[in-house]
Amino acid sequence: MAERETGSSRPKRALETGQSLLAQLPRLPGTALPHAAGLLLSLVTALGIELLHLIGLDVPLPAAALLLVVAYATYLDGPRVGTLAAVVAVGYLVYAQVLRPAELTDPPGPASLVFSLAVLLLITVVFITGFRTRLDAVLANERRLLQDAEAKQRELAGALANVERAQEAVRLQARLLEAVGQAIVATDVAGRVVYWNGPAADLFRLTSRQAVRQPITDVMPEPSTRDGTLARLRRGESWAGEIDVRRPDGTRITVMVNDSPIRDEAGQTIGLVRIATDVTARKHVERAQRLLAEAGAALASSMDYESTIRTVARLCVPTFADFCLVDVVEEDSSMRRLEAAHDDPAMEALAREMRQAYPIELGSDHPVAEVIRTGMLRFFPMITAATVQSVAYDDHHAEYMTRLNFRSGIIAPLRAGGRTLGAVSFYRIATESPYDQRDLLLAEDLAGRAANAIHQSRLFEAALIANRAKSDFLAVMSHELRTPLTTVTGYTDLMLAGVPDPLPERHRSYVQRIRLASTHLLSLIEHILVYARLELGRERAHAERVRVADIVREAAGLMEPVASERGIRFRVETPDREAVIESDPTKLRQILLNLLANAVKFTDEGEVSLTASQRNGEIVFAVRDTGIGIAHEHLAHIFDPFWQVDQSSTRRAGGAGLGLSVTRKLARVLGGDVTVESEEGQGTTFFVRLPIRWSEEGDVAANLPGSAA
Repeated sequence: MAERETGSSRPKRALETGQSLLAQLPRLPGTALPHAAGLLLSLVTALGIELLHLIGLDVPLPAAALLLVVAYATYLDGPRVGTLAAVVAVGYLVYAQVLRPAELTDPPGPASLVFSLAVLLLITVVFITGFRTRLDAVLANERRLLQDAEAKQRELAGALANVERAQEAVRLQARLLEAVGQAIVATDVAGRVVYWNGPAADLFRLTSRQAVRQPITDVMPEPSTRDGTLARLRRGESWAGEIDVRRPDGTRITVMVNDSPIRDEAGQTIGLVRIATDVTARKHVERAQRLLAEAGAALASSMDYESTIRTVARLCVPTFADFCLVDVVEEDSSMRRLEAAHDDPAMEALAREMRQAYPIELGSDHPVAEVIRTGMLRFFPMITAATVQSVAYDDHHAEYMTRLNFRSGIIAPLRAGGRTLGAVSFYRIATESPYDQRDLLLAEDLAGRAANAIHQSRLFEAALIANRAKSDFLAVMSHELRTPLTTVTGYTDLMLAGVPDPLPERHRSYVQRIRLASTHLLSLIEHILVYARLELGRERAHAERVRVADIVREAAGLMEPVASERGIRFRVETPDREAVIESDPTKLRQILLNLLANAVKFTDEGEVSLTASQRNGEIVFAVRDTGIGIAHEHLAHIFDPFWQVDQSSTRRAGGAGLGLSVTRKLARVLGGDVTVESEEGQGTTFFVRLPIRWSEEGDVAANLPGSAA
């Protein structure tokens, strides 16, 4: 088999062919023989004729032979040598005519014949010289043309070599563009595709044969910008952005494209090169993260789970689904369609109409009921007519489903708290790309968040109901207990006053113990009543202008005797200048009394102080003691209701653990707060900060459920 001729061997073969043609041209006369060879030939011819005559051999027509020799000498060496050869020939003929006229073979003649022969020789020389000159000119021109052709052939060979190198560079660039791994497309100035690499064929599902010579706006859609690709190409502008492409198989992808104009040496735009990168996966993750963030914010915005679930269903359309259906299981195990979200209200109405006509029974074979029973996700990559027939109850139901145009779906369970609360269904219609495995994770995440929101909302509702029932119970029971205790306290006061008869001293001590116990119990009941009213949001402030010094002195006057009985010093400090606060004096007095009672209770020796000062538009009350103090790990819990540092049954101080909780709640009702600083074994300081001017907004906010710390 002959070796295939490569592009680089063709210019070399052409050059060799031109050189061989040049070599085949006839050589110019005189270049093959020594100079004056014609004259020598004439002499040799004359001597040969004479020699033959001497040995007895006659040469026929010697004049004709000499004429031919002169003609050849003229042709061979030019007119000068031809003229000399003619002189030699004429001289020989004259010699032969004079010396041996009878011996010559040629017809003898007079001297005029010799002259005629000389003239004929000169004419021959002139004629041959002219012929030789024209022949030299023709041969020289041909040689020049061949030399020019040889030069052109060399240039052509060089150009072919350059073309071959350029073709090799183009092939190398093509291999490099194939190895880049990104889709690269080039067009001409009219926008027709002229280059389409392998990654472009893989990305757009179009072969190079299908794409080349097609307008780029046909194989890829126009970007969603004011100017299209062809308009920017005419202006020679670059552009970068994202476009959505629907491939021949129906799937959709998002690509990032970078368009750059191609310019010639004069700077004129001759085409466009586009680099396309598939960002579908990244866009899917971004959309999923954005949807999850928006759904999380919506679910956390309210404890009304029905409204938040409806909001989330709306968020999913059309970002993640064309249709989003939410079904929940009620307490009686019935199913209720909570939401049917679609861009078209007519489609939403159709879905509700179908659900009313064909309700889902929890024990049925419907996919939604099956997902709720099993708690397992169902995935329908493609919903065909056979799928619809397998789910539909009858032909009318199948007609409903066909009109809804479901083509791909995911049904995810709403699972939380160890039970399935319902199911959320995501559907895409025929014009969209079907769901794939990546979408399942997003569907499960959305369903999980929605289920947790439903579960937390139901727990919150149950907690509110239980808390309201507890507060109602405490209020009712405290009120019922307070009435007989008030009677007990009143009768003990009468008995201690000697009504109807004075008591013996021994009996009097017993009655005093009864009164102390009933007073303590009344205090506990009062705390419970206040706490219950605060929990129910029924505690209101009645603000009036009071002097801070009066409030401080009243509270100190009630607690100073108790401190004196325990041997504890009691110190009071009021603002240097007259300070007035607009607040509820009864609640403020109760706050200070609770804190002072607590300080006296937990101080065995040392001092208890009550100070008041005005700072930055508020009044700060400080209750300090030198008692046992509070450990750092307990500071976060001392304001919790029914919590005490000493939880043992033999604790040194009694009480229900409501004093500090009620104190903080009352302070917040008044628009302020209570904080604490303490060190175990060194004492405790409580700070009550109240605004100088009380506002009703603070009161309302403080009484909302869950506002207490």
